[in-house]
Amino acid sequence: MAKRIVKWTLDESILKMLKPLETEKSEVVIFAEFDLTKLYPTFKEMTVVQSQIIVYGVKQKLMDCGASEVGEADGKVTAARKKWDELLAGKWEGERVNSTGASENKRIVAEVKKASEAITLSGLLIKQTLYPEKFTPEDQVKLDEFLAVKAEMVAAEAGPKKGKK
Repeated sequence: MAKRIVKWTLDESILKMLKPLETEKSEVVIFAEFDLTKLYPTFKEMTVVQSQIIVYGVKQKLMDCGASEVGEADGKVTAARKKWDELLAGKWEGERVNSTGASENKRIVAEVKKASEAITLSGLLIKQTLYPEKFTPEDQVKLDEFLAVKAEMVAAEAGPKKGKK
């Protein structure tokens, strides 16, 4: 499980961004506070469900903007404060970013998998390395052919060897 970088609490209408406690005796460190009545003047009059939906949405928006700062509390706090100021100004721009990097990792794995299916030098090398159970004798023959061609190309680029004196 990933290490928690920040912790959120709600104190009446104040959404607080805290440093997670390392031990029960650790001192509470407040990174930032966001007064939800500045966004929603009637926040204190809302039902629990309404207020929790607001808290969830604001918290998500504040964390999404700092998602690229994976593992960096300072970066997340700075990004959250900046986004809070934008929200107060009525701006909602920006797209969601996956803070864990999972979608980027999935994209890379999909690209590598796709490359391993190609009958090319790099595709066969990837397949041989990452998916040896799928690497067939026919793949080996084709890989040997590609390697021979590559060796000839490298030799040609090196130019003719000069004789020894």
